[in-house]
Amino acid sequence: MGGCCNRVRQTLLLLLLMIVATMVAPQAVGEEQQQQAAEVLFDPTELLEVVDGSEHVITWFTHVAGTPTHVTPLMNNSVVSRVTGASGVLEGAPEDVTFHVLEGVPGNVTYHVLEGAPEDRNITSYTNITYHGYVNITALFLGFNNLHVVLHDADNKVVAEGVMKMSVVLSYKSTTDTFTFIIAVLVAVLYFFMGTTLNLQVVKGIISKPVGPIVGIFCQYILMPMIAFGLGLLMFPDDNMMRLGLFLNGSSPGGGNSNMWTHLLGGSLDLSIMMTTVSTICAFAAVPLWVLLMGPLILQDASFVIPYDNIALTVVTLIIPCGLGIILQVFYPKSVKYCSKILTPMSAFNIVFILTFGVYAYHYIFSIFTWKILLSGFLLPTLGYLGGMVLAIVFRLSTPEVIAISVETGVQNATIALIILQLVLSSPSGELAAVIPACSTLFTPLPLVLVLAIKKAYDRIIRSRSLSINTSDAHLKEVSSDVKNTSMASLENGFKVSDDSENFSLQKRRRTSIAPEGSTLRNGYRASLALEGGVDNPVAELRDEV
Repeated sequence: MGGCCNRVRQTLLLLLLMIVATMVAPQAVGEEQQQQAAEVLFDPTELLEVVDGSEHVITWFTHVAGTPTHVTPLMNNSVVSRVTGASGVLEGAPEDVTFHVLEGVPGNVTYHVLEGAPEDRNITSYTNITYHGYVNITALFLGFNNLHVVLHDADNKVVAEGVMKMSVVLSYKSTTDTFTFIIAVLVAVLYFFMGTTLNLQVVKGIISKPVGPIVGIFCQYILMPMIAFGLGLLMFPDDNMMRLGLFLNGSSPGGGNSNMWTHLLGGSLDLSIMMTTVSTICAFAAVPLWVLLMGPLILQDASFVIPYDNIALTVVTLIIPCGLGIILQVFYPKSVKYCSKILTPMSAFNIVFILTFGVYAYHYIFSIFTWKILLSGFLLPTLGYLGGMVLAIVFRLSTPEVIAISVETGVQNATIALIILQLVLSSPSGELAAVIPACSTLFTPLPLVLVLAIKKAYDRIIRSRSLSINTSDAHLKEVSSDVKNTSMASLENGFKVSDDSENFSLQKRRRTSIAPEGSTLRNGYRASLALEGGVDNPVAELRDEV
């Protein structure tokens, strides 16, 4: 009994020692890590929204018990910005130390010494600074970056390190802002004219025959957002801005040139117009709702916060012109005739404006394009075409309806996504997220052009075959005519041609009758036929002769 108690006491004591060791070990490791790597601070603490091409001097400082001998400044993304120079490890605080500014290019660098501390410095609020130094940074291109400063001792061990956030904006940002403002106004005006020309009979048709539009709306606001979300996770697992731009593009309403492509491919234009109308109206609720539901999943590991209220406000502001147009149509129906004449040239002007000034304002996107971005821009509309086609076939819709739903699903109004991203996101987030909608706009017509080319080639083959069949029919008719003429000739040969001074007559050997006046045989002679119940059978006549 005593031995059993001793074993129990030993077991409890062992468990107690294990618990104590577990609690003490992390604290000891944390203290050791703290001793090994102190924190490096920066002044300024962040370098945000600096213009590309500009140069900046960053001061780093730290309080460390060890003796750092050298410093290593690194940039995560050398495309966005780069380190053009760095000082050594300097002792003490930087208040009374001269600051060195780099000029020139690597390999041919000159130094200017500026007395005193730069403006907007806040180093004096820190105490016990033991070491400091300076890093020269040159902003190169649009994007986000991090400056990582690591201090090493004589044994090359890390004694202190720190990270400073940095972002670079475009030097011609005013140009992109101008384009975004103008295109937002143009889209609002276009929505007004769409409201004035909206066919209310088409809306009634949706209620009477809702299967096609319901399938189309499901494809646009359920299928396409899920395709965009999955494609973003697959192609950009570590890039939150690209995933957000891709998802918002997939959640945008149909439109653009969908009606034109539906007409060219032989689809149902009425259904296409129905889907464009309904998707535009549903967008004012669907887009903010999708961003609200899926936004946290897209940016779950990012410090960036989606401005849901701004997105909802931007989308709602687009419905106001459309509503005003509908009101004008109801109370002033005569205005529809004039507004319908303006709608087509207005749409054409928007397309030309995007393809000219829009390409100029956003030419930076061509520098950002990677194979993943290009592939995503191609796959998003292509998968939309295929998904819409499959669902329409599953519901046994007609071929024209299948074409309309497929086109309406794949052709997204990327301009809406671009406006939302540019107006609600700060730079450079808006410019980076807008790359995917811009790329998708470029690749959206490509599958349709290929299908249209195949359709034209197929139609040409069918027409050539039909022409060949018609030629054969004509040949058969010609042969039949020759056979008929041959029979007539044989018929004529069954009669004896006689000539007198006044009249030519054909006389049967056994039976003779005068032909009706005006009847003429093929060789121009007047004929006298024995027509008792019709033309006699030549074979029978021949038999009679025998």
